[in-house]
Amino acid sequence: MSTTAHTIDEVQGRDEPDRVFRRYVFNNPETCSNCFCRIKSDHRRIASGTEGRDLEPKVTRAVSVRAHKTGPGEIGPEGPLEGTRQVDNTAIAKYPVRTVCEDCGSIAGRADSDPLSRRKALARAETLADRLAEIGEPVQLDLLKHLVGYLKSQEDLSSYDTECFEAATTIAVREARDRR
Repeated sequence: MSTTAHTIDEVQGRDEPDRVFRRYVFNNPETCSNCFCRIKSDHRRIASGTEGRDLEPKVTRAVSVRAHKTGPGEIGPEGPLEGTRQVDNTAIAKYPVRTVCEDCGSIAGRADSDPLSRRKALARAETLADRLAEIGEPVQLDLLKHLVGYLKSQEDLSSYDTECFEAATTIAVREARDRR
């Protein structure tokens, strides 16, 4: 999977700094919204579905076993019910496509709803800066980390990770563009 780097003029023509984070990082299907690392697709297509690590939980199922003679027990169209037996359900089991982040293990690269600690947020600011550089938005890592750390230390904002990263990115991108 290759990425195309854009010049700063191309990025400036596309979006305002306040849209860069959501459009090119957070909502990008090739980027994990949880840790901002590149994500991989962990599946391959086969004739009857998809083969991957995850599979639907019911790969076996119970079927009724009935005798063909009449006798004690529940009487059904095929005879009395004698019990159940497990049969392999693999042929009809579904193997859904899963996208897995190599770094944090997030399925489908979705952001976790639990707030990050300030320390983890600062570490993720580094990968965020890498994603921004890939799209041609080189920001100063020190400034981005300072902004993320400051926002995460504010009591009324500390639980809003996405908003903290978005605000920090907006300011860092605006600052980088003003310097050019």
